[in-house]
Amino acid sequence: MSRPYYRNSLLTITAVVLLIDTAYAARSGKTTEEPMVITSNRMEAEKLGDKVTFLGNVTLKKEGMTLSSDSMVVFYDAGTKNIREVEAYGNVVVHKDGRVALSNIASYFSREEKIILTGDARIIENENQIGGEKITLFMRDDRSIVEGGKVLLYQEKKTDKATEEKSQR
Repeated sequence: MSRPYYRNSLLTITAVVLLIDTAYAARSGKTTEEPMVITSNRMEAEKLGDKVTFLGNVTLKKEGMTLSSDSMVVFYDAGTKNIREVEAYGNVVVHKDGRVALSNIASYFSREEKIILTGDARIIENENQIGGEKITLFMRDDRSIVEGGKVLLYQEKKTDKATEEKSQR
């Protein structure tokens, strides 16, 4: 497949995803939200409108949140054709509000606006880290639940002048 044809196919699929999301918002009386935009090197569709797989340098952007991974599978709701769930695999990175979350696998549930991270899951904010077997991020509420994990918090050590001068000698 030639590069221009492939790029045009990707743009067409992205446009379809955006139109479905916008149409649903208009029908349901919801205020329109920023659409979900997914980009990748390659895309495979099965029963267009049911399941789409994105491969290579995949990035999902939605309302100040960016989720990137090696591959991503998007599942649509059969009745409304809205995005129901997104599964991300390999080198998963979630950026939102100065926090970074990392894992091997992530599942994003659009109705609940939550992300479940598994496989070496951790959240990094400044020098602090929280890790666990499973981390659930609630995007709407800006909160998280860590299961089976550990917390590493770093505090600045306060030293007085005398201690500091002794250590420099």
